[in-house]
Amino acid sequence: MEDELIYFRELLDTDVARLFEIYSNAEAMKYRETASMKTIKDSYKMLERDKEKKNSGYEFRFAVIEKSSETLIGTVMFQPVHDKAIIGYSIDEQFWNKGYATRIINLISKELKSRKYMLIEAWVKKENIASSKALLKNNFQQISQTVYPKNHLFQLRFTYS
Repeated sequence: MEDELIYFRELLDTDVARLFEIYSNAEAMKYRETASMKTIKDSYKMLERDKEKKNSGYEFRFAVIEKSSETLIGTVMFQPVHDKAIIGYSIDEQFWNKGYATRIINLISKELKSRKYMLIEAWVKKENIASSKALLKNNFQQISQTVYPKNHLFQLRFTYS
C-alpha cells in the first residue's frame, strides 16, 4: 500500500525507538484512548501485542513510512469484523497538518475496498478536529451516536455490483 509520499509496511523490532517517540508524546496521545508510553519496554510490549492480535486475526497494524526520508511517521491499523473494518491511525506530532492523515485514510480505505469490505468505521475524539476533517475529505460520513459521548463516529460504505 503506497502513494507518492507514503507507504505502509510491517512493523519491525527496529521500529521500537520511533514508536516510543511517537507514543510517549503526551500532546499526541491526548487524542487516543490508551495512555502514553513511559519506557522503551512499552514499545516492545506493543509490538508483541500487535503480533498476537495479527496472529489471531483480530487486528492488523502497519508502519506508515514517509518515502522521501524513509522515516516512520506513524501507524495505521484495522480490525476486521465480518464485512466491516474499524480503522485507526496515529501520526507523530511533527507530521501533523501536512496532509498525511488524509493520505493514510485514503490508502487504507482503498486497500479495504479491494478486500471487499462493505463498511469502514473510525472513532475520533470530538476535540480531534483535524482527524475529523481528514475523514470527511475521504468521503466518510459522520454518524449520530450516543454510545460514546466523547467521540464522533465516521463511516464509509462501499457498494459492489
